Amino acid sequence: MTLQRTLSEQTRREIDDSIIDPSGALPRWRKAYYEASEGPLSPISIDQLSQETSDFDVVHFGDYHTLRESQKGPLRVIESWLQSGQKVVLATEAFHIDSQPLLDRWCRREIDDEQLLKESNWDHRWGFPWKNYSLQLEFCREAGLPVIALNSEPTIVGDSFNAREQIAAMRILEVLEQFPDATLAVIFGDLHVAPEHLPEKISLLAKRTGIEPPRQTTVFQNLDRVYWELARTGLEQSVAAVKIGEDRFCMINTTPMVKHQSYLNWQLNEEELEESSGVHNLPSISSTIMSDQVWMMIETICGYLDIPTKGLDGFTVHTGRNLDLLDRLRNTHSLGPDQMELVNSQLAREESCYLPDAQVIVLGNLSIRHAAEEASHHINSVKCNEPSSSSDPLQHFYEIAIREAIGYIGTKIIDHKRACMDVKELETLLGELNSHSLDPLLKATRQTVRDSLLHIENEQTWLEGNGKIPTPGPLPLRDEDVRIGTAHLIGYRLGEKIYKCLVAGKVKRSEVRKLFETTLRDPADASQSTWLNWAKRCYEAGPSSSSSSNSNRG
Repeated sequence: MTLQRTLSEQTRREIDDSIIDPSGALPRWRKAYYEASEGPLSPISIDQLSQETSDFDVVHFGDYHTLRESQKGPLRVIESWLQSGQKVVLATEAFHIDSQPLLDRWCRREIDDEQLLKESNWDHRWGFPWKNYSLQLEFCREAGLPVIALNSEPTIVGDSFNAREQIAAMRILEVLEQFPDATLAVIFGDLHVAPEHLPEKISLLAKRTGIEPPRQTTVFQNLDRVYWELARTGLEQSVAAVKIGEDRFCMINTTPMVKHQSYLNWQLNEEELEESSGVHNLPSISSTIMSDQVWMMIETICGYLDIPTKGLDGFTVHTGRNLDLLDRLRNTHSLGPDQMELVNSQLAREESCYLPDAQVIVLGNLSIRHAAEEASHHINSVKCNEPSSSSDPLQHFYEIAIREAIGYIGTKIIDHKRACMDVKELETLLGELNSHSLDPLLKATRQTVRDSLLHIENEQTWLEGNGKIPTPGPLPLRDEDVRIGTAHLIGYRLGEKIYKCLVAGKVKRSEVRKLFETTLRDPADASQSTWLNWAKRCYEAGPSSSSSSNSNRG
């Protein structure tokens, strides 16, 4: 935890140094924000959070704009409200008020994403990842919830926080009058939702206009203070939310390090786009920056598992944002056709990969989890000195699965809030896939889920002593994407189990370190036997972790 906190605070300082604040108001707003997080903490579940906030007229959700988990978090509460029959309206800072007609048309499916983003001038007016906010909008559209724009144009009100909040407060009161029986879920920047800012402006404006102030509460997300306080007592992995004092709440769905790093990665994206379009006639530094970030993760993972870092600094990081990426990989690293095909395939899906022969990390997505997983693959590859793969289909399958388990464990060390799909979720997904006519890609996904569920069932039967050693089905007959996808999925599940056993003290760090360093080349059945040994080890250690929280699927 000490190492995590040090790295997190270092990242936060980098963010502070990068922010331009000509008004000098930002420190005062941060002070109010941090003061609002003070108070005794009472751990609660998401269901309890939903219940305790359901009677308020306005629930403010603090939004960290670059963090996808921050955009996903409120949806869990809103979904619970809807299940109890509550009427809900979502109001968002992400769109300006004058874009409301566009939002309405998008919700009615009259225009598509491209038209909405273009005509609302999303990149200029907001600029944060559309993929993150589209989660909220898609959810509302499917549920039939009104979506209300709250932001205002800087050319009219200036960059003043106060002015923007005042206009948002006016709009919120209008919406409450329009939807008197609904709970208004307000998604606004986390500094704005401290009680003395936007909530207070709403109350004061209501009093001045002669109406009863609405009942309001604030749900912060991922407050650093809350996380470290929970970590001090060993509760940071099990607590999904807390009540702060009598009238405030906080959801915890990731670590401070992941939160802060998401902002730096967003900044990095902008720099790369500018450089690739020729705006700056300077050599790109993005790879160097990303290498530093990956190295920080390598040090964290190795520090946790007591793995020496000697020999691990020879890697190279490339990102899918570089327009000349493929040419650079081909020319600089002399990659063969199979490796180039792998890179192409992963980038097309915004996925990442590690090329062990060249010690190259390719990040198709600049998320912490992607970087941490590939950093783990690099550690594993170097420490076992085993870039080649088995030619036997069965052993190759389990080799991939073990590598995925190792990658997942490393990611959990960096971001322990990550979770894999449990059996119930896989069964639900299979049911959904069975109910539709599918294109080839979704058919492959369906077969992957089927094979994964069958493997899980057979493995459980074997662990209970009632069956033969499980096999992953007719491997030679399966499409390569299906084989790899199945190995990927069950590998994550084993990684989850190992990590749960590790933090529970049922598996020693030295054992996990040995896994990172284990060769799968000898004997001939090393991959399968290693898998079965670890499956049995986790089974004997206690209940499966497959029912873990689904707050952060990855």
